[in-house]
Amino acid sequence: MSKRKTEGITEPQARTLRAICQILDNTGLPPTVKELAEALGISHASAHEQIAQLVRKGYLRKEEKKARSIVIVKRNE
Repeated sequence: MSKRKTEGITEPQARTLRAICQILDNTGLPPTVKELAEALGISHASAHEQIAQLVRKGYLRKEEKKARSIVIVKRNE
């Protein structure tokens, strides 16, 4: 039996989602990949991969042709 509290996402993905939600709640704007990477203390590539995984799992979506394109579909609360 699995004791996952993250309902299908890993702890690093959950941490990424929390950071995105916090930045959005505090600033009113979704973070750029660079801002997210800096907030999490990870590389730009790692932040991009975390976002891609969260999009694939249905937690986020990306809007085309926008710099701040992250849209939260569902929060992991």
